[in-house]
Amino acid sequence: MTVAAGRVPGLGHALALARGPMRFIQGLRAQGDVVTFYLGTTPIHQINSPELIRRVLVTDAHRFGRGQIFAKARQLFGDGLATADEPAHMRQRRIMQPAFHRDRMAAYVDIMRSEMREFVDSWRPGHVVRLDREISQLTLAVTAKALFRADLGTAAVSEVCRSLGPILNGVTKRAMVPDVYERIPTPGNRRFDAGLRRLTTIVDEVIKAYRESGTDHGDLLSMLVASEMTDTEVRTQVMNILMAGTDTTAITLSWAFHELAADPAVRHKVFEEVDTVLGGRPVTAADIPRLLYVERVVAETVRMHTPVWLLMRKAISPVTLGDVTLAPGAQVMISMPALHRDPALFTDPLRFDPDRWLDPRASEWPKAGVLVPFGAGRHRCIGEAFALAEMITALVTVCQNWELLPVPGHRVREVARAFLRPNALLMTVQRR
Repeated sequence: MTVAAGRVPGLGHALALARGPMRFIQGLRAQGDVVTFYLGTTPIHQINSPELIRRVLVTDAHRFGRGQIFAKARQLFGDGLATADEPAHMRQRRIMQPAFHRDRMAAYVDIMRSEMREFVDSWRPGHVVRLDREISQLTLAVTAKALFRADLGTAAVSEVCRSLGPILNGVTKRAMVPDVYERIPTPGNRRFDAGLRRLTTIVDEVIKAYRESGTDHGDLLSMLVASEMTDTEVRTQVMNILMAGTDTTAITLSWAFHELAADPAVRHKVFEEVDTVLGGRPVTAADIPRLLYVERVVAETVRMHTPVWLLMRKAISPVTLGDVTLAPGAQVMISMPALHRDPALFTDPLRFDPDRWLDPRASEWPKAGVLVPFGAGRHRCIGEAFALAEMITALVTVCQNWELLPVPGHRVREVARAFLRPNALLMTVQRR
């Protein structure tokens, strides 16, 4: 078994991880297919080989349950689609799957486009916007209106935006420290607890309104309310969707606009394709398969800036991975960004290159375990197609009329919180 260097008695590798999470994790890739590091006295086995990653997520998935972060999220949000183990996960997935069917995508894209037009119409040429924050509010509004069509109201959406960030950051932090930490009244813990109370209250009020109206809005929440689930179970699913889908899409979109701003050649290729395919009219779901270069821009952003920086699993039966035999209860970790930035797998991986997706091997990367931004196997993200359509629709809607340029002197850094996100994305907006 290969153990990472720099272990400190009692603390393990916690200090190195805290100082630079991605630097530490990326450094483990060169040390072997399976490398063990310690959080305190708890061993975590990082899986680096694409073949072994595929075994964990797909072929031997029955040997693994959700890992430590999911267990912590389950304590807080309940046993929902994003946190549940089998067989509950598959039962819930079957209930929700119709809401994500491709037949519904046309209606979703119409909602996405409408929200995004309202979003960009508030801009003024020459103004500087904090794009990452604005996009976060936008994606939350899109999720609320596309999947929960009864209007949540401006105040409710704003409250969810305010509450969700501290909650998501708190889940990751609490998974990495002993349980006793949660009972210490630190400012972060107080923000977390207050945010969770507010978010739970908001979701309960929306569910109550759906029950009392008796109206089928043709959305996921109507489907859940009409099922045999209790209000508590419905709330769990809503919280899981808000937790799993909203911030990841917003972060990826933020990075996409950052990359377009940094590379005029890529930006103007996007402009050219948007103008050619749409001719000035609004984008529809039928246009998305024709926007091939925009699709590659999104794919490259998802690869290079995968927001989910760690995925954890727990062995539920003895299993051997490489030269390590895991006992039941062993914690396994996969870092998608570290995988996707490995120079042994991708040529010049830190260069943003949408045309790398013209490589004939690209279609095989997910099957080979080389590219897994949405997970793989039975727990692959149910909202993948929804998220991709949302990102393409957002890029097209903005690029039809606006050019976003970096603010001189402002440095954008990657920070590891609940997700890998830009520290602050300041952009100057100009009419094309």
